Amino acid sequence: MKATFDPSIPIYTQIVELFRREICSGALEPGMRIPSVRELAAELGVNPNTLQRALGELEREGLLYT
Repeated sequence: MKATFDPSIPIYTQIVELFRREICSGALEPGMRIPSVRELAAELGVNPNTLQRALGELEREGLLYT
């Protein structure tokens, strides 16, 4: 998963949108495991805390679960 981030929009909201697109397109299927926070953060080039915030938002929306 690669992304180019717009500096005028918070990175965590862009990550949330990236995951929403992946889920809607079927690239992420129900029950599919995603890499760890540290792995994904390294892959996306973001701070693990930023990624955790995005994943927490997706969990609150019911799109991901731990």
